[in-house]
Amino acid sequence: MKKLLFLSFILLAMVANTAIAQEKKTDKLKLYGDVRFRTELDRDSKKSNGDMRADRDRLRLRMRFGFKYALNENFEFGGRIRTGNPDNAQSPHVTIGDGFNSKDLSVDKAYIKFKKGDFYIWGGKNSMNMWEPDEMLWDGDVNPEGIALGNKFNLSDKAKLHLDGGYFILSNDKGMDGDVEKQTFGMHSNASFIQAKLCAKLGDNKLIIAPGILNTYTEKILGINYQIFSGFLQFKMKNGFNMNFDYFMNLEDYKGKVDPAFEDEKTGISFTAGYPITDKFSAKASYAQIQKYAVIDMFAQDDWVRWGNNVMTRSSNFGGFGLALKYKIAKNMNTQLKFWKVEGLKKGSGDAELETGTRIRLDFNIKF
Repeated sequence: MKKLLFLSFILLAMVANTAIAQEKKTDKLKLYGDVRFRTELDRDSKKSNGDMRADRDRLRLRMRFGFKYALNENFEFGGRIRTGNPDNAQSPHVTIGDGFNSKDLSVDKAYIKFKKGDFYIWGGKNSMNMWEPDEMLWDGDVNPEGIALGNKFNLSDKAKLHLDGGYFILSNDKGMDGDVEKQTFGMHSNASFIQAKLCAKLGDNKLIIAPGILNTYTEKILGINYQIFSGFLQFKMKNGFNMNFDYFMNLEDYKGKVDPAFEDEKTGISFTAGYPITDKFSAKASYAQIQKYAVIDMFAQDDWVRWGNNVMTRSSNFGGFGLALKYKIAKNMNTQLKFWKVEGLKKGSGDAELETGTRIRLDFNIKF
């Protein structure tokens, strides 16, 4: 990992040095990044066997550093490194207090992008190009690997339509002997999606409606496949009030494939309302009911629940609410206080109790 860190910084330095030397008067190179310091408290967390998890207080940090370089008006390439467990795609955070040991760094973006007009296509590892108002279906830290493309169509001066899609490889099949020549283009496990996003102006207000389908062939990894219909809606008013609504329905048939208690647990909803109280201070409230197979645990958000392990958060089969207060300190600096209280929706066949949890976070964020 230390070699990876060293090589990553060398690569970034070479790119920056070459670009600045040859293009001093242009904006072809863009460096960006962020740092977060977090205080996190977990309370009242019950396991499915009825035992209580120990209360947990911890300090955490996150660092991300990336670059984009425009070769010309059509081609761009970029990359980013991040802290966090390389085996955990959902979180770049690390916990403070490990004997002053160095923290892991890994590459979470590396891509080439072509764009012409309103059309784009990229290949590599990059941010998910599916739009959503929050991260209930797909965590923003989960950067897929494969090919993504999209186009924007101007329907009128007040309406635009975005069509986006992607095909992503989760795991290659190397064959029994591990021969890399036997690898296939994601035939072992893959994901794909298509989404239509309509953006419209209603007077001084804005409306976004975005239906889509997310498919995964994950039977060899998770034992099941997913086919999730998603419907996102966002409404923003001139005074700053905004609300988001998410709806998920998994169209797969799980009869005889999963725990009978969860065979029909395949829908989810979430609702969020936010309002800027002042220019610097804003608040929002959220409510969610996410059934067991409404989302894919390994891709969905990892904020609401503590359940899972250091590799993956089990962010489904829960209901509850969240509150958040945000204060803008400066242009690229803010602090946020967040609170969630959740409870499991349904017990599995061998469970004694519903899982529970209460979580409080205080974040300090700086970015450039």
